[in-house]
Amino acid sequence: MDINDLKNQINDRFENSPIQSSAFYADPEDHLDNQKKLRLTLKSFIETQNPDTPFALQLMCTHAEITIMPLGLLDLNELKEWENKKRSESGKTYATEDEKTGFPIVVQFEPHVKDFKPEKDILDIYTDDLFDHFNDTFNDKLWPAVMKYLNENQTILRDVEKKLVDERDEVRETNLTQLKDMSDDQMIKKIGYSLNENQFEHYATYIADLSQVNAILVSSGTFVKDQILKDMPFGQMMNLAEMRNTFFWVLDNTFNEIIYFYIQGFGTTNPNLKKHLNTIRKNLATLMRTDAWKKCNDIIEKNEKFNIQKFFTDVFMPIAENLEVEVDKFN
Repeated sequence: MDINDLKNQINDRFENSPIQSSAFYADPEDHLDNQKKLRLTLKSFIETQNPDTPFALQLMCTHAEITIMPLGLLDLNELKEWENKKRSESGKTYATEDEKTGFPIVVQFEPHVKDFKPEKDILDIYTDDLFDHFNDTFNDKLWPAVMKYLNENQTILRDVEKKLVDERDEVRETNLTQLKDMSDDQMIKKIGYSLNENQFEHYATYIADLSQVNAILVSSGTFVKDQILKDMPFGQMMNLAEMRNTFFWVLDNTFNEIIYFYIQGFGTTNPNLKKHLNTIRKNLATLMRTDAWKKCNDIIEKNEKFNIQKFFTDVFMPIAENLEVEVDKFN
């Protein structure tokens, strides 16, 4: 097969066919649930499509995207390079005689943090393997590759949270120094009431915590404004499935950044607290989504202007206050 034949085959299979796509949000730690969702999604695909159907399946993570697709779907040159390499290694093309057929499956990792680079694995499995040997292919080859990148996303998440905690500690020390230098009258004027000296550290930590939470909210709000809404009315954005799903993906990420900030900031030295925060995480996430959905509907029904920062503050500051209470219970 020469490269022109290969190009024509790819064009026929990819460019002139609709791409079947699907996406779901990958829970940061519930990998049993992630595996189940991925298995069901792929199983549904092979039961309704043909082996040569172009597809892209995406796992949306807290700080990255993991995409599963046939090699060449996004960049034909990648398939050319792979084909040339296979030819030089064996003298054969990839689809001759009794060798595996179809296109190789690629797992692509796209981090959303500049310090981490995109990665891509071309797996030793092909589209036909998913259809002919689904269980073995999924369990032995595909899921381990996905799991590797889910773990890499967790590394990014921990790195982001560690930086937030380090900054929090600096802010706390600054607050503590200021409190120690204040008179009672200055305290009352600045914070509304006077504190005893044994309350300084708790108050300084509390203010520093909420300062970091607010930094998370500002970042998320800016992303929504610049990357999702742009000049689009809020109601129109909510009517577009892709935009709405991306918006709620940002909400999930914002929630997870906040709760993992508290886990990193307090749970690393208190295993029982860490376990407790992880236990209440899913319930709080459900409450957050329900509250956010109601607030979205209220904005649309009342034809109100969408105030991004107010929305994020109203949805997430009660979550942060709740987490502060839970942390206090263990202190």
